[in-house]
Amino acid sequence: MSTVDEAGRPLTRSHAVRFIYWTSLAYLVLAAIELVDAVVQLSTRLGQRSSGIIMTWNPGFPAPQPTHYEMSGAPYVAQGSTAYFTQMTGTVRDVPVASIVVTGLGDIVSVLCGAGIAVCIFVLAQRMAAGAPFVRASARALVALAAIVFFGFEGAQVLHAVGSNLAENVLIASPQEPDGQWSPPISEGPGFSLLPIYVSVGLLALAAVFRAGAAYRDDSDGLV
Repeated sequence: MSTVDEAGRPLTRSHAVRFIYWTSLAYLVLAAIELVDAVVQLSTRLGQRSSGIIMTWNPGFPAPQPTHYEMSGAPYVAQGSTAYFTQMTGTVRDVPVASIVVTGLGDIVSVLCGAGIAVCIFVLAQRMAAGAPFVRASARALVALAAIVFFGFEGAQVLHAVGSNLAENVLIASPQEPDGQWSPPISEGPGFSLLPIYVSVGLLALAAVFRAGAAYRDDSDGLV
């Protein structure tokens, strides 16, 4: 048996590895439930489009509260201050179909991203439980994990932003426009978060380490 296998032997008895293994399986079951729920929510929103669906959105800039609103319970607020809100929740009719579908796809991609991460971690836990973590399957799992983190998280973020922008012409009432003909500006723009990129680069570097370990293991086996 190779030196690498001997070094990995304690992992076969590790409770932490078993915990990761079963946690990954449990998350896969949860992800399956969440996936069904996301599809049902998408279908329900499409069916309730004409009667109205509950939406939460950012008006784009602080909008004043209705003039009859009175602040209370906050003695530190100076008298005569104007209250503003930066987030709105309401029942909206005739939301564009494209907005509902794209936002729903963003939810589905988020769930699939989590499921993909669980699969990759499950593969890594399997190899560690077998006492041979430095194999090519582990390196491939880490590369797949990097791709899922990058494309999954960034893709879901872009889809949610695009879906929000497609519903930007929702009309609401405000003190300046009591007839309700005030249209909030674009609240979000498709963009990238740096954290998934940084995590993906780190996972690719870790995959290179595992790939080198797998090559060393193959060389050691060839000498036996």
